[in-house]
Amino acid sequence: MKFNSKYAPLKFIEELDQKSHLVLLYDSPEYGDLVKYNFIEKGLKKGEHSIILTHEDPEIIKDEMESQDINVQKYLKENLLHIYRIENISEHPEGLVKGFNELLKTLTKDSNPPYRFMGTTIPDITTREGIEAELAIERLFHSNFSKFDCSFLCVYNVPEIEKKLHSKWLSELIQNHHHVIYATDPKNSVVFDSDLLDPE
Repeated sequence: MKFNSKYAPLKFIEELDQKSHLVLLYDSPEYGDLVKYNFIEKGLKKGEHSIILTHEDPEIIKDEMESQDINVQKYLKENLLHIYRIENISEHPEGLVKGFNELLKTLTKDSNPPYRFMGTTIPDITTREGIEAELAIERLFHSNFSKFDCSFLCVYNVPEIEKKLHSKWLSELIQNHHHVIYATDPKNSVVFDSDLLDPE
């Protein structure tokens, strides 16, 4: 599956029906927001419980969504939109895996499947420790994806990813998702299946 049209990521999101683990790599925050919130809006329109993970004030997320002409209050009242400001699960006293499992329970306690998630679990990926923790969660989730009734869009601002092993981190991120959306701007964006790439 590969799209080369001008709005490849948006076309892909519109046509994606199967549950998938996706990664969004972007270096333009404005275009990243366009892709992220199109993903969420499609879920909301389908009646899916759409859950956003954030490490910042949820009001910022609401403002960003409204700037994309999404009726935030409507979906909040319908209990379809859920925005959670999450803790750093890498600091969980019983370890990263326990922290992740508890986080999933918290995120889904007020909603029903199928779920549509968007976000990342670790707040700071500019350090080696941060990106390694995030990748550990990506591997865990991806290897157990069939257990979850959901689609999950993991979002990464590429310039924020730790610089020394940048290519290694990107390669591992791609390997641990079904589909990759690389969104720079509408003219230069692309979507591809991760298994189309040789991991070497």
